[in-house]
Amino acid sequence: MNSPIETNNLFKLYENKEILRDITFSVQEKEIFGIIGPSGSGKSTLLRLIDLIETPTKGTLRIFGEETLGRDSRFHLRRRMAMLSQKPVIFNRSVHDNVAMGMKYRGANRADIDKRVREALDAIGLSAYASRAARTLSGGEAQRVALARAIVTDPEILFLDEPTANLDPLSVETIEEIIVQLNHEHGMTIVLSTHDMLQGQRLSNRMSVIMDGEMLQVGPPREIFHAPATTKIARFVGVENILDGTITGSRGGEVSINAGGT
Repeated sequence: MNSPIETNNLFKLYENKEILRDITFSVQEKEIFGIIGPSGSGKSTLLRLIDLIETPTKGTLRIFGEETLGRDSRFHLRRRMAMLSQKPVIFNRSVHDNVAMGMKYRGANRADIDKRVREALDAIGLSAYASRAARTLSGGEAQRVALARAIVTDPEILFLDEPTANLDPLSVETIEEIIVQLNHEHGMTIVLSTHDMLQGQRLSNRMSVIMDGEMLQVGPPREIFHAPATTKIARFVGVENILDGTITGSRGGEVSINAGGT
């Protein structure tokens, strides 16, 4: 399977402070790849690096098979991707004009813009809102409009940075359904950063755990939550019964462990 995103030993420094270190992973085509970690762990910074908004300090980053570090222009790669931020900008215009913004910047003709905007609004369930002033919408509706603006250009990779933070449960459910639809029906590769570990489990084919700027584990959600690689990850994902012990014997696929005399 193709890997549209491949990183090797990525580092990012801000004013000599190490934000990300030794990040190595790949994202497979048409998968939903989740990134979880506590606040300040580097999730958003990593998204900005692989969306080519920012440049790594050192390391290797390949997007669609092309090495990106040291290139003068990466615009042709960025046109194949889109980002939805936690707090997207909503312009003081109609819903239609908000969604159409990216198409207009690309010089599309009016007929193509109208067609693609209708399709995007249909996909998010807001086709009846095209003429509404975007700033009169609820938080959940505004986030869906921002999502429509991200997908109207038909990106091959969609980056989602905390897409349902601070939304009500119904809006969260709606946006999650749209994400799954984009992945299953349109084959869109999705990279999802979320603080909601249950959301990560529900949506992701594979997940990664970032803590203190390091990617500590990558694997299927079941592996992350039922076989955490370290005590640190186990505590983060909510494992409460963590005991220190020594294996004292093994027989028939079972082991005996001495945990403090027990």
